[in-house]
Amino acid sequence: MVTRSIRDRRRAFTLIELLVVIAIIAVLIALLLPAVQQAREAARRTQCKNNVKQIGLALHNYHDSLSRLPAAVIFRGGANQNRPSNNGDALFNNGNLGPTFLVSILPYIDQAPLFNLLDLNNPMSAAGNNSTIRTANIPGYICPSDPSAGTKLNRWINGAPWARGNYAAALGSLHFNVDTQWSSDSNSSKGAMGWGSGARMADFTDGTSNTVMVWEVLAGPADTDSRGTWAMGRYGSTVVGGCDNQGDCYGINDKGLDGEDIFGAVRQAGQISAHQGADYQACPRSKHVGGVHALMGDGACRFISENLDYNVHRALNSISGGETVGDF
Repeated sequence: MVTRSIRDRRRAFTLIELLVVIAIIAVLIALLLPAVQQAREAARRTQCKNNVKQIGLALHNYHDSLSRLPAAVIFRGGANQNRPSNNGDALFNNGNLGPTFLVSILPYIDQAPLFNLLDLNNPMSAAGNNSTIRTANIPGYICPSDPSAGTKLNRWINGAPWARGNYAAALGSLHFNVDTQWSSDSNSSKGAMGWGSGARMADFTDGTSNTVMVWEVLAGPADTDSRGTWAMGRYGSTVVGGCDNQGDCYGINDKGLDGEDIFGAVRQAGQISAHQGADYQACPRSKHVGGVHALMGDGACRFISENLDYNVHRALNSISGGETVGDF
């Protein structure tokens, strides 16, 4: 009996040994957790890149069918017909806003049944079929790295709720406080898609590989923030522009508190910024470290640094500015 008791005591862990084992396990977890998180983000980033490529294929197929790209957003006439650029009726009621480019390409991303519901006789904010469209979460429009993507804008604005996504058309260069339709823009400042119309591939005189058609954006983090609402044709929703060192907006992932001008947007210093007085400018944004995905005119997806030179940024936004882009 005594011998067995001694043997049993020898088999048991001492408190110190137990604490050492726990400490080793904790260290291993601390070492492995960042690697696991990095692997997950790498997978999310790959999915986001694939989304951008699919949008590119859809835009090219749309162009093949209709000989030009879709409008960034179609306006239905009346007051503020060029774009929702002030604090008037268009901002709150969106009565002039028709389909966005992301609505227009639905048939080309296997969403034809949803597109067939589109009611062109009414704005996208109308009840009925258009409500079914604007509330739909489209997986290909959602970057999995953005926790606000896939949520909805649930209040404040007419037609709520609106589903949120992460991709927006590049309006062009120098689009700060510009009210003209795409067809009336100067050739040097036109983007791939604009108010009321889109470009033909023949219009990309700067070269399709040197021009951005679509930038990645972040979805709004609050019920009143319309950013990322893929069926709503507003700055930060499905259009970006005016943030290539224009006004007080200084490029990709701008950190300034008032960098973007988006009515109703939420301010988060160091993460997402907005002057809340009107719709005038919005910049590309993402949750990826160091930059954003961009869809080029040739259909390629590029990851572009947030430290991109302003002049290069501006050149990438224009389809016929005549600039020399160089490496980026």
